Amino acid sequence: MTPLLCALLLAAPPAAAAPARPGSPPAPARRGAPARPPSLAGALLAALAAARFDELRDAGPVEGRCPGDPACPFPLPQVAAVPQLDLAVILLDAQGRAVEAASVQLDPASPGGRVLSLDRNLAVRGVRFRRWSADRRDGLAVPFAEADDVAPSRRSGPDFMAPYPASLFKLLVAFHVERRAALGLLELDRPVGDLPGLPPPGEPMVAPEIRPLREWVERMITESDNRATRAVLRHLHARGEVEVLNRDFAALGLDTLRIDGTSPFDGGRWAPGEIQATAMDVARLLWLVAGGPGTLWRSPIGAPVTRAVLPEPARARLQMLLADQAFHEALSAGSRCGDGPAGIPAQVPLRFVDQQTGLEAAGDRAWRSDVRPCNTAAQVRFLHKTGLTWSYASDAGIVEALPGRPPRRYVVAVLTAAGTRFVDPEDADAAHHPCDARAACVTRKLAELGAAIDAYAVARSAPALAARPGSPGPAR
Repeated sequence: MTPLLCALLLAAPPAAAAPARPGSPPAPARRGAPARPPSLAGALLAALAAARFDELRDAGPVEGRCPGDPACPFPLPQVAAVPQLDLAVILLDAQGRAVEAASVQLDPASPGGRVLSLDRNLAVRGVRFRRWSADRRDGLAVPFAEADDVAPSRRSGPDFMAPYPASLFKLLVAFHVERRAALGLLELDRPVGDLPGLPPPGEPMVAPEIRPLREWVERMITESDNRATRAVLRHLHARGEVEVLNRDFAALGLDTLRIDGTSPFDGGRWAPGEIQATAMDVARLLWLVAGGPGTLWRSPIGAPVTRAVLPEPARARLQMLLADQAFHEALSAGSRCGDGPAGIPAQVPLRFVDQQTGLEAAGDRAWRSDVRPCNTAAQVRFLHKTGLTWSYASDAGIVEALPGRPPRRYVVAVLTAAGTRFVDPEDADAAHHPCDARAACVTRKLAELGAAIDAYAVARSAPALAARPGSPGPAR
């Protein structure tokens, strides 16, 4: 039994009456009372509708082929159906308590979006999360089986294929490593060697490296370095820690967060349908990273989940790493400053910015925009992790106002099947993919979504609205 499971069992209280369920609508306003702002759930649905994900153009399943290949359709066709999208937001007060929470989804069965039910622990209910299948996404009528359930505890409601989180899954790995290290069960200074895979044809072999575990974790998060991630996962596999990671997330009630199928040999093989994450469970994990007083939610055995689950040294280091993450091109778009909406108006970390040109580069990615104007206009710190492949895009983190800027604090997570393959309508007849032409690898629609979420958080955090009656909150 892991220390986390043991602690939750010991802390389990007797059954108590359930408080008001989060996500419930507030009581009607009294006659003569000032009008309340729209609910968070309503604002998220409106933001999805305004973004018009159904307008995206499809460059096809073969990565990098279109546009450009003579056989490519011109212009690129509109998507056959809206891509799957899973979005969750938790608004926090200054102390880190949840004041409002909502989760919404978009998929071909609900092209206008749907609001999800949340229980008193802010867990999604009434949706059956299913493993990702590219065949089903492309319209093949492949029936679901019981083995396709992402979370066996959630087997009611409409089916929703959970998009592959791409590199967002590295957040799960970092959380586990930092927490276990703070408990004395892993050593951040331990030398860890990697085992590079075979290089592409024509490229030289790469020699193995040995670095302290903490350096691999830093590169994994701040630069989204895949080699570093393989090294960390290989180290975890050798110690049986991947199984512990999955058990510990399930014990916290975050049972849609799982890492299965990765290779113990080299830490590779990250497959859609095997690595799992859903938006609200990622958001609750980030709420733990943000910290807050009292009981945040209760585990499946009824034990309180508090900030003590994540020791303070681990919390401080995770916050530092997420704040230093280079990629601002999804919900926040400072890395591509001036190319479309700014999204969540966050600072790009200066460590990746050339002070002479304002251009940003991290790992094997380089952007082509001067980020300094967006950094000057920035209003928040975004402690986050992104994920991006040809087919999938995700972004999740903690938003905190910078000093002197309009107050807001919230957690946001979005996972989508709208990766680099899907381009904006204005790029439908371009000769080259925008990722090649101007390093714009993610649809602008995610930044539009980020801007709308941030605007709601600012309005909701205004002093006159800070104590709005009827606001849902988790069990205390």
